[in-house]
Amino acid sequence: MTARAPERLSKVVLLGDTAVGKTTLLHRYIHDSFLPITYVTVGVACDYHSLEIEPGVHVNLQIWTQMDTRKMIQMYISNTDGFLLVFDVTNRESFENIKNEWFPFVPESSPCVLVGHKSENENRCVSREEAEELAKELGVSYVEASSVTGHNVKEAFETLRETVGRPMDQRGGGEQNTPPEPGPGP
Repeated sequence: MTARAPERLSKVVLLGDTAVGKTTLLHRYIHDSFLPITYVTVGVACDYHSLEIEPGVHVNLQIWTQMDTRKMIQMYISNTDGFLLVFDVTNRESFENIKNEWFPFVPESSPCVLVGHKSENENRCVSREEAEELAKELGVSYVEASSVTGHNVKEAFETLRETVGRPMDQRGGGEQNTPPEPGPGP
């Protein structure tokens, strides 16, 4: 019998405006089912998912989502190994907030994926091309996903997989971008 290598704990944080679907995205990834009714996350929520990133190398992902309050973010993003910046393709404001409201919280050189969520919805107001352009500008990957159909949900998380699984000294560190000053809140 072969001994299984110990798991490393890697912290992943989902950032984005309220109601973009961070909780349903996380639920679909962990449980492979759609959560049709959700309530606004109050504070933060955390879940775990274990995966093998290569033979013999296991990572236990600690995945956090938060309510739309920038005041709390600094308290729980320290020591984060990867970020998903989530916007709703049917909500232009959520897309526009990525660059100036959410991306500044991502430390430089941190693994990060921009996720255009609710891609199954035909009433989109953010084109794939616009989102790809923003991802290129920010220097991150882009994935369109849907918690309703499950399309690309796994891929959004797994885009972080290889980088998050590497030890910190092999993926570069970096200083944190300057986050915006907390406003009055939502």
